[in-house]
Amino acid sequence: MTGISPFQVKSFAFEVGFDLCGITTPEPIPRASESFKRWLGLDMHGEMEYLASDPERRTNPAGVMPSVKSIIMLGLNYHSEDSVPAVAELGKVSRYARGKDYHKIIEKKTKRLIRRIRDWVGPDNPCEMRWFVDYGPMLERSYAERAGLGFIGKNSMLISRQFGSWLFLSEILTDLELPPDDRHLVNHGRCGKCTRCVDACPTGAIVADHVVDSRKCISYLTIERPSEIPPELSRKMGNLVFGCDICQEVCPHNGRAVLTRHKDLLPESGVGETIPTREILAMNSRDEFLKLTAGTPLTRTKLDGLKRNAAIVLHNSRSEADS
Repeated sequence: MTGISPFQVKSFAFEVGFDLCGITTPEPIPRASESFKRWLGLDMHGEMEYLASDPERRTNPAGVMPSVKSIIMLGLNYHSEDSVPAVAELGKVSRYARGKDYHKIIEKKTKRLIRRIRDWVGPDNPCEMRWFVDYGPMLERSYAERAGLGFIGKNSMLISRQFGSWLFLSEILTDLELPPDDRHLVNHGRCGKCTRCVDACPTGAIVADHVVDSRKCISYLTIERPSEIPPELSRKMGNLVFGCDICQEVCPHNGRAVLTRHKDLLPESGVGETIPTREILAMNSRDEFLKLTAGTPLTRTKLDGLKRNAAIVLHNSRSEADS
């Protein structure tokens, strides 16, 4: 006996602010593991070497936490609407990065959830719990799918019936033995014959169903790639200065998306929807960079990366005006 039911775990998850919660088992998912290793073998992870450092650990939760018996998968809706019209020389920021850093928001909610679970089971039933967001060694979308949070679309995003694909995912590994969600009731939707995300991707990064070649993906290029962006790709970035939402914007499942209830994730809490490229290019110090980006996901690129992206957006806007 664990001293706590899945129903109670989910109730606590919703009370602390998560929008989705499901429970699954920690066994490896063979199809996901094979796909991930094949993706690495084709070098589609680009310069994200950390992904290839220990693939066995990433595909087996027991390699992360040997005592694990259950995985609590969590989802947080971050959707916000575009309200600023496209204007030349303004760089567009991906929705997930417009507000405050989601890692810190999820950390606070997760720690509150863990405290509630531990208080419920009591001091006589100590339990081990380890939590991760996207920087953790987990194939989180596959486990979220198995936990019933949604299904993985052709663009490799997890798609929820309630929130579409505008979701942050995180997980808690625990030695509590919790009954998993009934797999017969798991939310396995389908993309069917729809190829809107594939067709809309400017760089052709979605190379097969559920397979994204990071080396072509604008999100990777603007955020994770440390080196210069090849001209044949940079000219397709348009006004995207940090991240890209194109494959999600065209997805029919996102027609049911709802505005996030988490104020810290809204544009007014962070850098906003757009940033003037000239403002970025005028920055000469780390302090100026942090004045704009501190506490937001945009710190990821560092000053040089953001200036590189801004220069591309400015060049693209001028090229469009001249054409």
